Amino acid sequence: MMDNTSKLAYRVMGYITTLSGFHAYALILGILLFCGLGLPIPEDITLISAGILAGQKKISLVGAHIVCFIGVLMGDTILFMVGQRYGRRVFKWPVFRKIFTEDRVLKSQARIKKHAKKICFSARFMPGLRAPIFLISGIMHVPFRTFILQDGLAALISVPVWIYVGFIFGENFDA
Repeated sequence: MMDNTSKLAYRVMGYITTLSGFHAYALILGILLFCGLGLPIPEDITLISAGILAGQKKISLVGAHIVCFIGVLMGDTILFMVGQRYGRRVFKWPVFRKIFTEDRVLKSQARIKKHAKKICFSARFMPGLRAPIFLISGIMHVPFRTFILQDGLAALISVPVWIYVGFIFGENFDA
């Protein structure tokens, strides 16, 4: 039995894969940006969908990589900037209040201060923890250069992998 988030993710994937060209690129970019604002859809679903479209020749493989890489980094940067701009006040916002308990925040702060580079890199590979880590990294004033470099390096690994998974599936979709 699927939860509501899974149902939404599959509906979005189904819709994305019906598009082509500019509309597909625009929707992929938009969804990745909104993921940075808390849209409850795993980025990986969108990346796989982009790969499927490329495999079906509805968009180019290079275009899929470019749009997805930009969308992922921009979405992550939004979270980071929200953390930098609003600081600890975000923990009082209803959307974050349940996730960021005082205990979790204190544990995260200590780790991020000590291991900012490793954490900003590895967060890309931790769905579910990625958003809170990037938000707290902004709150902790991790230098933007450190954040974007580490997240970008990790995205150079994760984005092509998920697109390729979708591409292989899309290429063999008829089979």
